[in-house]
Order: sequence, then structure tokens, then C-alpha cells
Amino acid sequence: MRRLVIAPNGSLTVAQAQWFFLGMCAVSFGIAGFMTVFGLWLIWPFAGLEMAALGTGLFLSMRDNGYREVISVYEDRIEVEAGLDEPQRRWEFPRLLTQVRLSPGVYRNSPSRLLLTRHGRGCELGRCLTEDERAEVAERLKAWVTAPELS
Repeated sequence: MRRLVIAPNGSLTVAQAQWFFLGMCAVSFGIAGFMTVFGLWLIWPFAGLEMAALGTGLFLSMRDNGYREVISVYEDRIEVEAGLDEPQRRWEFPRLLTQVRLSPGVYRNSPSRLLLTRHGRGCELGRCLTEDERAEVAERLKAWVTAPELS
């Protein structure tokens, strides 16, 4: 059995995101406090909205870092599990009847699509990967799917 795990490049940890958010809050609210001394108190709602938007963006980014695609290639089948922190979708394909395709994007500058298909039905993998990584994963999966024996 061979296994491949695809995950986004989440280089920012939760603790780092929290420290970054606290630092930005200190800077933003510090500037707002300084401006209040000059009578510009109307800056407070904007500073609050700005920090709410930053906090929301950080939260969504950190949540999406838990996304995983696990591809397991066995002697007779291929299993794909995908989800956020736990498998939420699952596909199973017979190994020797499955095609691995790297098709170009819909538009000229669209990213390519890594597809695992059988008879026109299947799933898309590696949306979080770069073009080079997606091509490398496609080659690796093609080799695994067509290999005479898995060891």
C-alpha cells in the first residue's frame, strides 16, 4: 500500500496568528487612541471594523489549514478521503481501471486540474498545490496506478 497526503502550505501556526492579531490590534487601537487626543474620536469604529476583518480573515485561513486529501493506493483499489480536520468525502476506484489526468484549466491563466477518473466520473485533487507540485503528484500517481506490483 502507498499513501499520499495533500495539504495546504500552512506556514502560520495558531499561536503565531494570535500574536500577529494581538500586535495589529495594539498598533491599530494605539493609533486610534493617539488620534482621539486630537479630537478625532470617529476613528474608533473604523479601527474596530478593520480588526474584525483581519480577525475573520485569519480565522478562515487557519481553519482552511486543516484541509487534507489522503490518497491510498492498494493492490486492487484506490481510496481518496478529503475533508477539513476529518474525512468528509470519500471515493473509491479500482486501481487498474482508473485514469490519472492533468488537464489544462478552463481559461488561459486558470490552474490545471488533477483528476482521478473512471468512466468519466471521479474527483479533483490538489487544488491547494502549485502547478509544479500538481504535475509531480500526477506523475507519482500515474506510476503508482500502472505499477505491476505495489510494495
